[in-house]
Amino acid sequence: MVLYILAALFLLVTAVLLWRAYRSDGELSTLVLGVVFICTVLFYSSFTKSMIVYKPIMVLHIALTLYSWYGLYLYLLKRRIDLYAILSPLGSIALFFLVAFYFKEQ
Repeated sequence: MVLYILAALFLLVTAVLLWRAYRSDGELSTLVLGVVFICTVLFYSSFTKSMIVYKPIMVLHIALTLYSWYGLYLYLLKRRIDLYAILSPLGSIALFFLVAFYFKEQ
């Protein structure tokens, strides 16, 4: 229960930072790009539950997801886009599907 409360507070802080970034720039593109990045990082975070089957890949994915959160906050605080940080969990997702396809049961 405490974890859900902390996650909600974490998302609330992210939304406040996004709103602050939009108010300081006044550009709609900052808001739209921030929402896209937040949705992307939340997708990575929710995909972690399905990777429990392959634990080493899940640990890699969690590390890359944390790195992706770093890229999101880098954008929100400094307006610097690090696409490598934001898109890095796609590598672990691709590895997950490759391993699942290679070791599937006949």
